Amino acid sequence: MSYIRTGDDQGPAEYRSVATSLCVVEEVRSKETFENFDDFYEYANAYSIFNRDDLNLWYNRKKCYTIKMTYNAAFRKRLIRKKLADEVGLNRNKRWSILRLSDEQFSLVLEKGDVDESLIID
Repeated sequence: MSYIRTGDDQGPAEYRSVATSLCVVEEVRSKETFENFDDFYEYANAYSIFNRDDLNLWYNRKKCYTIKMTYNAAFRKRLIRKKLADEVGLNRNKRWSILRLSDEQFSLVLEKGDVDESLIID
């Protein structure tokens, strides 16, 4: 999985949306797996960039998911959406917030993102 900034309203996403780093999704939980907000907060707070009020707003939405990720490496070269679609084969019609990559796509992202090969274990 790569972290992708989906846009900045400064121009077309094809050229402004970028992948910046490689992460692995460790766990995904919906709010229904928590007894209440306090249970959710205890779980999410340790790793979240959001404060209690922000987490409460997220929790009270109709759909709320927590995604536990391990950050692995930053790309030396940021990959724009156009390159990811044209050269890696990511589907333009899917939402690009969190993506499962094929082995081939993963290798291409590492190559095009100029990730330090010593960080990768085959």
